[in-house]
Amino acid sequence: MGTPGQLVVKRYRLVRALGQGGMGMVWEGHDTLLDRPVAVKEVLVPHRLDSRQRLQMLHRTSREARTAARLNHRTIVAVYDVAEEDGHPWIIMELVPSRSLDRVLASEGPLSVPRAATIASEVLTALSVAHTAGVVHRDVKPANILIGYDGRVVLSDFGIATSLGDPYAQRSGTVGSAGFVAPERLDGVPAAPEGDLWSLGATLFATVVGRPPFENALGPLASLLTQDAELDRVPDELRPALSGLLAKDPARRMSASEAKRLLEPLRSPDAAPAPAGHGGAGRTKLLAGVTAAVVIAGAIGGWAVLRPSETASADPARASATGAPTASALAGGPTASASPAPSRLPLKWYNAERGWRAAVPRGWRLTIQEDYFTWAAPTGTAYFGVEVIDARGRDPLDLLREVEASLSTSVRKYRRIRLAKVPAKHDGATAPASAKQQVVAEWESTWTGPGYHSWAVKGVHYHEIQRMIVTGDQISVLDWTTTRTEWPRLRPTMDAIVKYYRPPGRRA
Repeated sequence: MGTPGQLVVKRYRLVRALGQGGMGMVWEGHDTLLDRPVAVKEVLVPHRLDSRQRLQMLHRTSREARTAARLNHRTIVAVYDVAEEDGHPWIIMELVPSRSLDRVLASEGPLSVPRAATIASEVLTALSVAHTAGVVHRDVKPANILIGYDGRVVLSDFGIATSLGDPYAQRSGTVGSAGFVAPERLDGVPAAPEGDLWSLGATLFATVVGRPPFENALGPLASLLTQDAELDRVPDELRPALSGLLAKDPARRMSASEAKRLLEPLRSPDAAPAPAGHGGAGRTKLLAGVTAAVVIAGAIGGWAVLRPSETASADPARASATGAPTASALAGGPTASASPAPSRLPLKWYNAERGWRAAVPRGWRLTIQEDYFTWAAPTGTAYFGVEVIDARGRDPLDLLREVEASLSTSVRKYRRIRLAKVPAKHDGATAPASAKQQVVAEWESTWTGPGYHSWAVKGVHYHEIQRMIVTGDQISVLDWTTTRTEWPRLRPTMDAIVKYYRPPGRRA
């Protein structure tokens, strides 16, 4: 078995183990030639195999990797390379910062119809791409569906995928996971697209019920006799699609296009599943918004406001040069009064209906759930969030202590850096009265995942700042979190976001 730091075929360095399944170990790795992160799957060869069987397994693994590499779509984990070293096959794949659907279900329980329909519709797209290319997956299940931190849904582990007509597939027997294998596959029928669709139906059922269909049946026949009873457990909106996908006869099973037609109208409004963790049971709205959003790290010296005379257009690229952020300033370029900041990410304005305004990184994906606005970096290594809540009768320090108590008990290696009120800095006499009345509280900490945040990855170190800005009877909650290694690089971006944020009532 591989070890952290090992260099595979003098190119792919193993960083840390991400998980192990029946087919092998998956590692976070680094491609030293192209200088990019990758996922490295170490295929574990059973010790009982003789030399001939080991060679057959190597050839089969290489063939299956080549089959998967034919697929190129955003809903499918890309396969980059296949290698062999010391008798072990290694598959090099795209690294997708994410959580698997089975982990989401384990932590949250059954999902809402819009989220479930969104996930299933995206997987249908992946299967359509694969089936059009003559490839069947053979192991569609929640563990092989990744929910990216940027909202992307990806079908992974084509490690047992096979080409239609591949003679090996005809004699390979039943392959798949209990509860998610199509009934005809249990009877020894060769893998076909219809089997993948049944498995997707079982996955959709598990997403809204919490377990695969027919789990308590005595066998395939008994389970099929209970289909009507099982469908009574699912929300009404999903019954037509599930009834068609879980049909016993493959010839009568619903097609991918028909299932997609039924699921598309049920999808989440933003056409992507919202990050897990918002508004969990037993949690106040404030805690859900503050801790499951994403923090804004406070600027080094506290809160800065723009002068009343400063104006900015709806797009930072056309902002006034009299002090409001210009395109050059937001991108980190030189200005008349500031030195270049080449590491600052380009920003753009976001104007919220509730009256606040924020400059947010370009290219980051926005997810909105109720009043929680979350922007996620494409790499899944940084998050920024905003929420505005009622301030009446609430002390920001007390609220932050509540959030800290919740987060600190659910993560590893928690360390508080500070939790205190900080000066609300502004430009002296030119600042408006509302700015002078601002109260700002900050909480900064480091911790190791997993934990309270659903996107936190096990073993990854995070640095987080939450800032509460009280203006009148409202509190702006700004949340900024990055991996600890990204913190120094993204600090200039964080400082710019803090500087340019305008709470409700301060749009100029």
